[in-house]
Amino acid sequence: MFVETDRFVGSLVLFDVSPEAAEVGFWIHPDARGEGHARRGLELASRFARNSGLRTLTARTLPENKASQRCLTSAGFREVERSVGTTPAGQYEELLHYRRDLLPTAQWPLATERLRLRLHETGDFGWLYELYSRPDVARYLLDEPWTAEVTHDKLTERLAKTDIDGETGALALVIEHDGVPIGDVALWLTDHEHRQGEIGWVLDPAQGGQGFASEAVRAVLALGFDHYRLHRITAEMDARNSASAALARRVGLRLEAHHVQDWFSKGEWTDTLIFARLASEHMPQ
Repeated sequence: MFVETDRFVGSLVLFDVSPEAAEVGFWIHPDARGEGHARRGLELASRFARNSGLRTLTARTLPENKASQRCLTSAGFREVERSVGTTPAGQYEELLHYRRDLLPTAQWPLATERLRLRLHETGDFGWLYELYSRPDVARYLLDEPWTAEVTHDKLTERLAKTDIDGETGALALVIEHDGVPIGDVALWLTDHEHRQGEIGWVLDPAQGGQGFASEAVRAVLALGFDHYRLHRITAEMDARNSASAALARRVGLRLEAHHVQDWFSKGEWTDTLIFARLASEHMPQ
């Protein structure tokens, strides 16, 4: 049973459990549909099954049940086959079979040749405030320079961003060099159903010109494609930010669009660049 305070919103069951696999079934009350309960419930079921040592979670639905198909896809399941089965009334019906491979969760910290990428910690307030309160850092970002209050709120948000297939649909990582935080990089889902995401990054200007940002972004792109099985990852930025645009090209992102004066930022109209890369263009590491 899914419970939101004392409100009943649906049910979920695991059955046909074997040492390596189980099947999941779910139902959402009509009054609670469209609120994301099915996706969250399926994620909880996947996490429980993975923590129990299972390798695969399967599900079945009918071809005409488009809502169920969207829920399964958004929760990381993929259609693997179609078959004809019998209903409790003895009638034959076509069934769609879905499966989610319960890959191990990403291991933190993520190490590259020179860097350490880790999840945020409560002690990150100081360097985040020092970095994001700088006008030159905030110039091409959507936010104004951070105040201490904003930094506190932003850190609270980032502490929860630990898995793009989790509740927040986002992953926020600190970039460390020689044990010192020098920036951060984030990956988040923009389309749960079709496995599309967006990446963003900020580096301390004092650490520029050494390839640190490129190294971190390449690692997170690989994580998105190889671990999370994303179909497409984009990066959007202020067109005046030539350093970020050059980085996007270096890591293999393709310029797909240049929108002219589409965003009013800090008192002026600005252009936006959109870069992207497909899973089919990515070479697994």
